[in-house]
Amino acid sequence: MERLLTRAGLVAVALAGLVLVGWISYSRAAFGTWNPTAQPNRIDYCDRRYFPGWHFTRTQIDARGNGLGVFPFRQVAMTASGAPLFAKPLPASVRQATPYSGPLPCAMTVYMKVGPDDYVAYGISGALIFDRSVTGIRRALALEVGDQTKEQRQTQE
Repeated sequence: MERLLTRAGLVAVALAGLVLVGWISYSRAAFGTWNPTAQPNRIDYCDRRYFPGWHFTRTQIDARGNGLGVFPFRQVAMTASGAPLFAKPLPASVRQATPYSGPLPCAMTVYMKVGPDDYVAYGISGALIFDRSVTGIRRALALEVGDQTKEQRQTQE
């Protein structure tokens, strides 16, 4: 009986180890980090890659739109640790509307909830990159919130 318990214990430890290695490997492959509980280095969503940027509140996110309209904010995925990922995805009818090119991205930004009213924005690779200079921050916020015209942004630079 003791031998059976020892063998069962070893099998349980081996299975737990395999699950842990699988979880860590999935985190590395899907989010670019070996630590599944850490903030992802990248997010792959809807055949596009997104990289981390600035923190935003829900009010700031809701104020954003784009030239195609304002779309609902909804959960679209989860990280390896279970943190929710949100976006404002374009409807398929809008994404497929251009007959001369491939489909538009689902969303230009994906948000990871990190606090009660705190979201980290992950911008699409190759899209607007927020530089850390004051001018870059001002320009990025003006484009994000849409509170200034193009002429007003140019006079601030």
